[in-house]
Amino acid sequence: MIKFSKELETILKTEIFNRIINSDFAKLAEINALLALLIEAEIPFDTAFSPGTRRTATAIQLTIYINPTTTINFVITLEQGGSIFTET
Repeated sequence: MIKFSKELETILKTEIFNRIINSDFAKLAEINALLALLIEAEIPFDTAFSPGTRRTATAIQLTIYINPTTTINFVITLEQGGSIFTET
């Protein structure tokens, strides 16, 4: 568990992760890089994709599993505007 925690902490501190979290919308190449880091570190995660509509933006919901009762959820938009994952 210590190795898992350290690897997750390292990923959360990366420039690519911070760029995605601190921007209004992310580039697909940045998201692919983040997913590759998660896979390489063997950190369990799920993604859900919404292609967007005339009313909502294209977005990805990323859920990272810490343990059976703890997750980290992120909504990453690929264009400006609210998505189906955004709370109203």
